[in-house]
Amino acid sequence: MVDRLSFPIPERPPSGAQEIFSHLTDSIDRRQPKRPLGPVSNFVTDQLPYCIAEIKASKRPDQAVKALWRSTNAMIAATDCEAQLLGLPQSEFEIAKTDVEYLVNCAYQISAFAGLQPVDAELTVGEALSRLARLSRQRQPSVDVLSYEDMILTNPLQSDPRVYCLGSAGVEERDFCLGHQHVESELQSAMDALLELRDSDEADARQCLALCVERLESANCVLARFFEHMSPDLFGQFRVFYGKNPYKDRLGPSGRFSARIVAVSVLLIGEELFRQKPQFYRDVFRLSEYYPQRCIHEVFRWLSPDQESMKLQPNWLDGRADFPRFATISPVTERHGSEIRRLRGSCVSALDRFTRLHRRTALKYTIEPGRPIVGVEASESIESVLSQRLLRAVHQS
Repeated sequence: MVDRLSFPIPERPPSGAQEIFSHLTDSIDRRQPKRPLGPVSNFVTDQLPYCIAEIKASKRPDQAVKALWRSTNAMIAATDCEAQLLGLPQSEFEIAKTDVEYLVNCAYQISAFAGLQPVDAELTVGEALSRLARLSRQRQPSVDVLSYEDMILTNPLQSDPRVYCLGSAGVEERDFCLGHQHVESELQSAMDALLELRDSDEADARQCLALCVERLESANCVLARFFEHMSPDLFGQFRVFYGKNPYKDRLGPSGRFSARIVAVSVLLIGEELFRQKPQFYRDVFRLSEYYPQRCIHEVFRWLSPDQESMKLQPNWLDGRADFPRFATISPVTERHGSEIRRLRGSCVSALDRFTRLHRRTALKYTIEPGRPIVGVEASESIESVLSQRLLRAVHQS
C-alpha cells in the first residue's frame, strides 16, 4: 500500500450532503463549540454576525465600524492572544488562524461597505489584530487574506461554524461552505485511489478506478444540490464577504483554489489537459499562494520533482522539456487491458461532468442574475477561468 498524504480535511459527515440547502431551519446547532482563542473565538462565532447586522442598519455605518474595531482590538490586546496563538497544538491553531482571518477579512469588507478610505480601513483593522494575523501566517505560511483553506478546510462547520450572516442567510452560508467540505472529502478519496494506482506495484487497478469514479460521482451529487437548491437571494447576502479584498489586489476564497481538484485533474488527465489548456497550469503556478499549501506543493512535487522552488514554473510549461507523464496514471493504465482503459474513461467522464457543472453553477449564481463578478482578477472573465479545466469545447446548455 502506498502512504496516504496527510492533508487537512474534515471527516465525511455520516448524514452525507442531502440536507444542505434544505431551507428548513434558521438556526445553527453548536453543541460542540471549538474556541481555541477564548474571547476572540467566542466573539467571531457568537457576536460578529450580530455586529455586522447592526452596522448595516446604522445611519452612520462609518462610525459604527470604527467603534466596533476599536473594541475588537482592545479585546485582543487585553487577552495575550499572541502567546496563546503560538502555544496551541496544530489542530487548534488552524481554527484559531481561521478566527483571526475571518476578523481581518470582515474589517476590510465592512469598511468598504461603510465607504471608508484605504487609510481609514487600515486604521480600522488595527495594530493588535494585524499583528495577530502576521504571527499566524509566520507559523503557517499562507496568503495574507482569508483563504479557501481557512473558509472551507479548517472552519469547524459541522459543530461550530464561522459565518458572517444571521438567520436563514447564515444557515445558507454554512451550507455553502459545508457543501464544499463534502466535495473536498470525495476528491480526497478519489485522489487516494489514483495515487494508490500510480505508486503501488501491488495496486488493484480495477478496484482503484472503481473507487475513484464512485467518489467523483458522489462529488457530482453534492454539486447538483448547489445548482438545484441554493437560494440566489440568500447567496447574495453572504457572497459579498468572500469577494476580492476591496483595498488590496488580493483574490477572495473560491472553489477555484481547491488543490484537490487540481490533483485529481493532474492524475487523470494531466498530459491532455496541458496539451489543450496550458493556461490551466500557468494559472495554478501563478496563483499558487491561494491554494492550500501542503496539498498544492505536493502536486508541484509530482510535476517538477527536481525543482528546488515549488513556486517557479517548471521547464515543461514553456516547452523546454516534456510534460512529466509519470505524475499521472497514464503509464500505469496503458499497461492494462481494455477494461481498465474503460474504467479510466469513466473517471475522466465523471471529472469532466464535475467541471462542467461547476461552471454552470457559478454562472447561474453570478453572471445570469447580473451580480458583480468577484473572486477573479479584473483582466479575467469568469467564463474563461471556469473553462480552463474543460478538455473539450464548452457547449451551452
